[in-house]
Amino acid sequence: MKNYIRYTFGLVLLVALLTVGLRYVPSDWIREAGFRPVDILSSLNRGNSVEALDRLDAEFGAGEPADRPDSIGAVAAGSTSALPDSAAAAESIGQTAVSTIFVGPEIEAPEQPLLPLIATDSTAQTGPESPAAPVAQAAERPGTVIPILDYSPDGAMLRDFMNKLAHVQEMRRPLRIGFMGDSFIEGDLLTADFREQMQSKYGGGGVGFVPITSQVAGFRQTVGHTFGKWKQSSIVNNKADRFTISAFHFIPAEDSYVEYKGSSNKKHLDRFGRARLLFVSKGQSTIRATVNGEREFLYNTEPSDRLEEMTIDEDIRSIRYSVSDVEGFTAYGVFLENPTGVCVDNFSVRGNPGTVMGRINPALSRQFGRLSPYDLIILQYGLNVVSGQTTNYSTYRTQMESVVEQIRSCFPGVAVLVMSVGDRATRSDGVLVTMPGIRAMVKTQEQVAQDCGILFWNTYDAMQAAGGMGTFVKNGWAAKDYTHLSARGGRKIATALFDALMAVQ
Repeated sequence: MKNYIRYTFGLVLLVALLTVGLRYVPSDWIREAGFRPVDILSSLNRGNSVEALDRLDAEFGAGEPADRPDSIGAVAAGSTSALPDSAAAAESIGQTAVSTIFVGPEIEAPEQPLLPLIATDSTAQTGPESPAAPVAQAAERPGTVIPILDYSPDGAMLRDFMNKLAHVQEMRRPLRIGFMGDSFIEGDLLTADFREQMQSKYGGGGVGFVPITSQVAGFRQTVGHTFGKWKQSSIVNNKADRFTISAFHFIPAEDSYVEYKGSSNKKHLDRFGRARLLFVSKGQSTIRATVNGEREFLYNTEPSDRLEEMTIDEDIRSIRYSVSDVEGFTAYGVFLENPTGVCVDNFSVRGNPGTVMGRINPALSRQFGRLSPYDLIILQYGLNVVSGQTTNYSTYRTQMESVVEQIRSCFPGVAVLVMSVGDRATRSDGVLVTMPGIRAMVKTQEQVAQDCGILFWNTYDAMQAAGGMGTFVKNGWAAKDYTHLSARGGRKIATALFDALMAVQ
């Protein structure tokens, strides 16, 4: 009998070589094919040293964008836009983009004393000859405002938006802000507190847009959401379908239903004055809506390829939808809002790199915009693109510039703001420092805003001003993956963004 044992060792070696080799396949190729990048050695990868981070900053200009406009908004005297890397001990950390969410306690924990910021000479040369000192933890800088930068011609985009906001009560519709993002804002993290602050100051109510189904419905605390028997399709997994900025659509069965209830978790969410179901009905279907468990509304559709809405103006605390004769019916989501004031919509998609949003359907998106006119669209992406050892994001920059232009063509006149990635930590010599790809990505995202002539806000600087990722994890503001925010961390960033808007003169 032939001995095959010697072939076994060869096969094992071949598999090992192929597995290790996967980490060297360009991540853009992998994402284009619909897969996640693989790094089998990620747990052994210690990241860059602090000295290497500084060399990377010098090479790619991360943290020091060229040709910045004058900052819009007040900044604390003596503050800088780039702080030393946060570093703190941690039990574990992953190198790949993760899409888990962290449920943090709503009760504020007592603040723990912070270690002082290690002062460095800002004029000193950094690099191999003069390495920057690692810090145990950056000190929080209360009162610091991270400005919104306006790269539009004549700096008019931010001024025009703020002028609309100042006259919101004179508008005959809600002033609408759409957050397009990934798991960083999943479950209405960050957007919930930003919405609450905007509505408290400028009026309005309701949670805004909610999809038909959601994998985080049980986690999201800003709306009660139950559903059954819907087929979901996502723009991340489906390249050739009719999507708009909501990034999902849903096909019902004869026994499908979806129900929404107001929430007392945040202000202005327990009831709303208007509910709008967005759908396309290529057949003759009947939509049944039950308001507050009592009043029933019926809507008979006519065959059409256009996006339509069923609008109900009532004092609504809960609303339930079902559809009969469902052939040809596609639902996109429901707006729960007030007819006036501010509406903030959360369009989060787990695992979304942002680049896929260039595939939104132009005709459908223009119809979406006519039914729901937007005044500001915020792009919060990058978390699923940043890699521990990647600092060149030129391809991503080109793709995101195309996304911005697609959005502007679909929503004419809308202000667009690129919100950079936040802080994310990696191991280096036994401590945690900012992942080298983060600051390169921040630079790339600001360059996108500059090239497209739109707005930019630096989330990384906002987190650094609050002490950096080390402080966020220590205080329960972020998960121990050193990537995702908790509810309280989301409130920190939401307040920083709100303050940046309020600082505009």
